[in-house]
This record gives sequence, C-alpha cells and structure tokens, in this order.
Amino acid sequence: MKLLPFKLEGDKKIWILLILLALISVLSVYSSTYRLTMRTGNLLVPISRHLFFLALGFIGIYIMHKKTLRYYKLFVPLVLAFVVICLILVFFIQSEGERRWLFSRSLQPSDIVKVVMVVYLAKVLSDGFGGSIKMFFWRVIFPILLVCILVIRGHTSNAVIIAGVSMLMVFMGATNIKYRFLSILVMFVVLSGYLLFYKDIGRGETASSRITTWISNTFYPSKTYGNGTKTTSRKSNYSQAETAQYAIVSGGLFRIAPGKSFYRKTLSEAHNDYIFAIIVEEYGMAGGIFVIIIYLMLFYRILMVLKKCTRPFTSLLLSGLLILIISQTFIHIGVSVGGLPITGQNLPLISTGGTSIIITCIAFGMILATSRIAEENEQEESQNQSKKEIV
Repeated sequence: MKLLPFKLEGDKKIWILLILLALISVLSVYSSTYRLTMRTGNLLVPISRHLFFLALGFIGIYIMHKKTLRYYKLFVPLVLAFVVICLILVFFIQSEGERRWLFSRSLQPSDIVKVVMVVYLAKVLSDGFGGSIKMFFWRVIFPILLVCILVIRGHTSNAVIIAGVSMLMVFMGATNIKYRFLSILVMFVVLSGYLLFYKDIGRGETASSRITTWISNTFYPSKTYGNGTKTTSRKSNYSQAETAQYAIVSGGLFRIAPGKSFYRKTLSEAHNDYIFAIIVEEYGMAGGIFVIIIYLMLFYRILMVLKKCTRPFTSLLLSGLLILIISQTFIHIGVSVGGLPITGQNLPLISTGGTSIIITCIAFGMILATSRIAEENEQEESQNQSKKEIV
C-alpha cells in the first residue's frame, strides 16, 4: 500500500477484496446498462454516473476508516433522527410509485436507515438499560418499530431485513431474558397484525403476490435462450425473475463474453436487481462462483476482525454490519437464481445506485475502522508484553 500517496489502514485483505468487487462492478455495470444507454442515447452516461458514485463511496470508506469509534456513538442519534424525518417525508409526501425516494429519486432513506439502525442498536445495547424494561422499550423496541413502519410502505424487503437484523442484534446484545421475551412478544404481535392487514399496508399486496408466485412455481421455460438452447412451455409471458433465470442458464458452465449479454435488453433492472444474472450469463457459472467466493472471503476476513473485538460496542457493530451485508448479498443471489421471491435488493458494491453504493461503502469504512483499532490494540499489547519480558 506504500505505492499510494495516502495510507490505507486496517485489514489490507479487506481493502483488496473491496477494490476487486469495485472492478467487477465497473465491468458488469458497463455491460448491463444497455436499456439505460438506449434511454439516454449516450453510452458513457450510465457508466460515468456509476464511476462517480463508486469514487464517492471509496472516499467515504477512507474517511470513515480513519475515524475513532466514539464519533459513531456520538453522532448516530442525530443521524437516526435525520433519517427518520426523511422517511416521514417519503411516507406522507411522495406518491405511491415514489415511496422510496426524495429529491427526484436522488436519496433513498430506506437504504441509509439499514446501516444507521445497526450503529444505533450497537450503541444503546452496549450502554445497557439498568434493568429497566421501560427504558429498553423506548430506546430499542420503539425505534425498530417506528423505522419498520415507515420503511414498509415503500420497501417491504428492506423493512424485513431491518427487523431481522435488529432482532438478531437484540439477542446478541440484550443478555437479560426479559428483554428478549419482550422483543419476541412485540414482534409476534406486529407480524400478526401485518399478516392480517397486509393489503392495506404500502406494497403488502405486491409482496404477497411475489411470494405466492414464487411458492406456486407457475412459470415454465418458454423462450429460446440467448445461446440458442430451446425449451417448450405453456406460458409465453414471463416475469423479470424468470428472464434472470434464462440469463443464468444461457451462460453455461464457463464463458468469456463481456458486453455480449442478450437478456440485458429485456431485463429492466439488469444493472441493479439482477446484475448477478448478467454476470453469470457473460462469464458462466464459473464467473458467478468466483463472485460468491470473493464475498465469502470478505465475510471470513470480517469474522477474523470480529474475533479480535473485546468491547461490546465494536462486537455488536461488526456483527450487525456483517449480518446486514450477508443478508443483502445472498438475498440478491437467491432472487437471481429463483431460490427466493423478488425483493429488489442490490448486490453490495456491484449493483448500480447512488445512495446504496455510498451507504454500503460507509459500512465497510466502519468495518475497516474497527479492524484498524483491533490491529493497534494488538500492537500495543505486543509492545507491553515485550517490555514486561525485558524487565
């Protein structure tokens, strides 16, 4: 890392893996933005925009990995309050089709709040509640409920991910059994209410339809694949999810065909929700497995950093961020291969997106900050041990 004019601290292997994912992202986005290119009439506009946000994201990683963890604890309540205000504006102001965005589709608060909630819960759970059920409810349960209610109207899968990650963090951080029991009770009541009235709650009917379609498995192969493989079927209209699966099948086991995707022309979200399918179509199953291995190596390195954490806040922060990124990664891959219903989740650091790229990079910046502090603590302990031996 001395070749750079600035010093990159923290786990160097995490840095290398992040840069590798960014390079894969540039190749994949350049190929998968065919429809955006046709819309703008300029081949360079979509990829230039993506490069801009990737650059901003890596600047965010660098800034965040230099900060001490006390800054996160100090400012997260204010940041959470700001994001909640943004969610309220989205909730009440935006039309039905725009209930994820602010400022002309420039800011997506539901993506930001996923990471902010992890940092906030790490703070309040590590601070403790002095045995007070009332304090636990207002500082933990109420914020989770409020955020999920505000998010679910525009993005059901994000609300589910936030609730799931939050509950896991509560079980890791709230050692008192009564806190866990209260969490389970409240979430059971809320889930029951949602299942009863989902049609009247935001995109609940859309989410239900997607799940029903996935469970019933009603689609049958009906199209000539991009590589010429033919199948027969009783169905001519196929969804975006089915198109993604056709793209994966057409890739075969091994292929090197960058920029030659056939299904990027028909997948409306090829650059975003289904970018993994485009990767497999252009580079074969081997290319898809290679991407998965990179993510697994990244998760392993984060786990190695987690093992070095000695304080409750850093352990909870790293655990929450790891669970969040793992969830988003494998939900995206699961949707692409047909193993899960459609969710609209990005592939971290590979899919396009402004808010999602920047907030994901900030999350990795916090992970690298934690690894930097863990390394500094190890060096300090080693120096102290050496001094004792000399004495």
